[in-house]
Amino acid sequence: MLCNPATHLYSVLFTVNLAIFASADPIPVFVPSTTPGHNVVQSNFLGISFELSFMNEYFGNDTSTIPPTILNYLSAIRARTGNSAVRLRVGGNSMDSSVYVPELMTPMIQNISTDADSDNQPVNYGPMLWNVMKKVGDNVGGADYLIGLSLLNLDDPNVPIIAGAAEQILGNSLDGYLLGNEPDLYTAHQQRPNIKNYTTDIYISEFRTVSNRLTNTSAGDVLKLKMLGGPTICCSWNLDALLQGGYLSAFSGILKYISLQHYPQNNCFGSHQFDIPYYIQHTNVVELTSWQSPAISLIQSDTSPDRLQLIMSEFNSASCGGVPTVSDTFAVGTLWTIDYALQMASVGYTAAHVHTRERGISYNLFTPTQGSTGDWVTNPPYYALIATAEILQINDSAGGVVVDLNIANSQNDKNATVAGYAIYDSKGSTVERFVLFNYANVSNFPTESAAAATFALPTNAFSGSKTGAVVKFLSASGLSEKFNIAWGGQSLVGVGNGTLKDNDASWAVPNQRMDCTKGCSVNVPAAAMAVVFVGGTNKLNTASTPTNGTQTTSSSTQLASSSQSSSAQGNKTGPLSITSPVLIVLSLVGSLLVVAL
Repeated sequence: MLCNPATHLYSVLFTVNLAIFASADPIPVFVPSTTPGHNVVQSNFLGISFELSFMNEYFGNDTSTIPPTILNYLSAIRARTGNSAVRLRVGGNSMDSSVYVPELMTPMIQNISTDADSDNQPVNYGPMLWNVMKKVGDNVGGADYLIGLSLLNLDDPNVPIIAGAAEQILGNSLDGYLLGNEPDLYTAHQQRPNIKNYTTDIYISEFRTVSNRLTNTSAGDVLKLKMLGGPTICCSWNLDALLQGGYLSAFSGILKYISLQHYPQNNCFGSHQFDIPYYIQHTNVVELTSWQSPAISLIQSDTSPDRLQLIMSEFNSASCGGVPTVSDTFAVGTLWTIDYALQMASVGYTAAHVHTRERGISYNLFTPTQGSTGDWVTNPPYYALIATAEILQINDSAGGVVVDLNIANSQNDKNATVAGYAIYDSKGSTVERFVLFNYANVSNFPTESAAAATFALPTNAFSGSKTGAVVKFLSASGLSEKFNIAWGGQSLVGVGNGTLKDNDASWAVPNQRMDCTKGCSVNVPAAAMAVVFVGGTNKLNTASTPTNGTQTTSSSTQLASSSQSSSAQGNKTGPLSITSPVLIVLSLVGSLLVVAL
């Protein structure tokens, strides 16, 4: 705490504020008057994928042992998704190879073998899993579950039993079934030992055989619900050829989702190809998302109201558990995850699920305590979930349209260190959000201020009642940081119960209010992401309270309903907060008035 604010005013101004917010030459941001595409997505676009084998580590053994911390984590996401439930997928390799035991109640997950492949650990599980999921959804204010059904054993009588039980217990919380998991790897993984080349024609035949059994379950004919998803391929098949080679003509009447799973690299054999620099090049995100682009175009060409939805049912930074010191960083786990999610939303996906596995895996969202009590640890990818939900929660119940603005030719220039998106309303005519990335590595610049990026937002993006804006920052102490990460001046570092807390550290950049009547210049420190809420922000949904009575958000952390409100989303009143008594700074760029108390 400074003792004499008058004496230290200028030193604080230039050594703290200017180092963080000083602008270089403004980067022009060109905003289309209407969107080039029209893929409408919801605020719950980014969900979580849990590996079946380790569900007990996160959710306990039965309905009486659900850890309060997981409810806090999920409630915080749910508070930011408006009218949409949190997306949760239960699946993975283990879902395809595990055994459903209808009589098994507790524990809900029972290990089968200790000698199993670490990337595919089959278990026994029973209906308690669905009871737990149902209770979790009820406690957090709503969850939509995507569950896996096995295609490994064509004679498995449990598939219709699983489907029926899940439908009866989960009810409206059941989002869909994914039949099979990465069938394009069945040959490589020796899961069809009697078939030398497992072709798409064989797959279509097997998909038909098993799906037909879903007409007779304890919940009746679940095929009529049109909740099936597939093919859930990841690697070697051409989706376009599969869809046009008989898959769509055979199953379009029972499918809800066309599902994919894809990672930018693998670490399955103890080595990897890419480190942090790959992930902070926006061109690589664009290229990664172009995988299966002919099929994406095919799906998008159907504009009927009941067209099939394209989803990424599982992704993360590297398959087989990620890469330590890469996947578990702010650069990759947080910034890249958001960039990739928004890029998927911009090209035609309607949902994506970031994967998490057993305790200790580098790409996990959070690390549960070893025992029944104790502190959990929040990892970088979790911040991507809450930030993305707020980015996509706009004042349009129909959803929003995401557009890559190609700032500084970032879609093509591998030397670009900035990128950005605009989120429009469902009609594609009004900008509701700007998302601005500064991937610059401070170590490559003489000062922190030199690494900062100033984005010049045009006047035509702000009109009528939307001339004001609230800016929230996703920031950290560095690209390789694992824990010191903040969203809107709040962080989970040192917090063991999954509840965001205000943080006054220099790396926890607080919210700002801006008058954008004549456009705005937004200064983004390196490395960080800024979200400009055009016209202000929405209120958090605080209706749900976890079972332990811990409220995940409070009135003091609600979103401001307009840029003039005294509270900005997710942290204390929004102007720049510094550990000095009173400091007023008039920015040299734009018309931003920063008041620090």
